[in-house]
Amino acid sequence: LRSGDDGDAERELLKGLRAKGISKNNDNDDSNSEYDLEIIRRHIPLLRFAKSKRYPLLGLGPDPADLATVSEGGLQSLSPEKREEYVVDARGFIELTQDPAFKLYTEKSLLKDFKIHRGNSVDGSGGKGGGGSNSKNDNEDVVVAEKQQQGNYFARRILYHEACATTTARWALSHGGDSESLMIAVAPIKDVRFLGGI
Repeated sequence: LRSGDDGDAERELLKGLRAKGISKNNDNDDSNSEYDLEIIRRHIPLLRFAKSKRYPLLGLGPDPADLATVSEGGLQSLSPEKREEYVVDARGFIELTQDPAFKLYTEKSLLKDFKIHRGNSVDGSGGKGGGGSNSKNDNEDVVVAEKQQQGNYFARRILYHEACATTTARWALSHGGDSESLMIAVAPIKDVRFLGGI
């Protein structure tokens, strides 16, 4: 990441990220290479600074393949071993989700960016329930599908947050709570707003 080759550095970084399966599409949005390039442009000065100071970099998020699995089938679609890898304190997490403040955080922050993907009906025909009817059952199927989309989106976001928190906690423990150690996380506002998230 030499300062004279920004365009090459951006292209190489973008190529590497895409090879790992990382793109804007990870968060229920449409992929767009200009978005990817803008994110990379914003991070290159931070990467250069860390390199110049020889600061270690730590990836906090879960494996993109695991995020994709959760996007399609919810948290239950991950193996118990994978869930334990990302959520070190399962009991504490379950207790947290019962807290009224967590429910407010979920509603006002976590699900704030959720968008329902419409266009295809539940049966994949693109119309309203195959035969073009608009029966009560067809509408119920759409509502169920939308709730499932929302649930899987929530599962993906919460897996991301918990994985980042677990990685951060493990790093802190590995440094023995040293008062000289400092971790700085660079994250989108949606992952830290409302005093929740990562």
